[in-house]
Amino acid sequence: MPVSTQDLIQRHQRGQPGAFDALFERYKDYVYRVAFFITRNSGDAEEAVQDTFIDVLRALPRYDVDGPARFETWLYRVTVNRCRSRLRRKRLPSADWDDVVDLIDRVVNGHPNHQPEGATISREQKKTLWQAVDELPETHRAVVVLRYQSGLSYEEIAEALEINLGTVKSRLYNAHKKLGGLLGESLAGVAVAVGGVQ
Repeated sequence: MPVSTQDLIQRHQRGQPGAFDALFERYKDYVYRVAFFITRNSGDAEEAVQDTFIDVLRALPRYDVDGPARFETWLYRVTVNRCRSRLRRKRLPSADWDDVVDLIDRVVNGHPNHQPEGATISREQKKTLWQAVDELPETHRAVVVLRYQSGLSYEEIAEALEINLGTVKSRLYNAHKKLGGLLGESLAGVAVAVGGVQ
């Protein structure tokens, strides 16, 4: 039975070697995915992962495992803040969409009901959708990424971005409208088919 995140944090706080390494291994892919979809660049995302876990390492001794925020929500907030700091320091590059599509394709191919014909269509639809997401302003893109890539609830997004629940709903609503305009009528079903965006 795997050790819980809470236990790993407490072990790290007690000075047990290896506990932080286990946390890093457990969450590094999630942090990278969030960082990539915010920074839109694999190199920046990798650096954001390093910066995020340095921040986590510094803050973890004071982290309250019984506090109101789940560790995952707190970690996403640290990640988003790190990404925003990087974006303020440099101009946004174009997204590494081939990397995104390859990642999505691996997920589809790993599904037990995988059908190659459907995967090709799905791959193109996902590429089209995330290119449209790339056109959104950063505030709208962040809520879309946290909702549909990271699977956070509205409440968790509000905590991660330090905004109120109404703002989360408003930004998602506006993001959906903008995506609809960017995708056009011919691709209206793409947003519904991929990640539940509608």
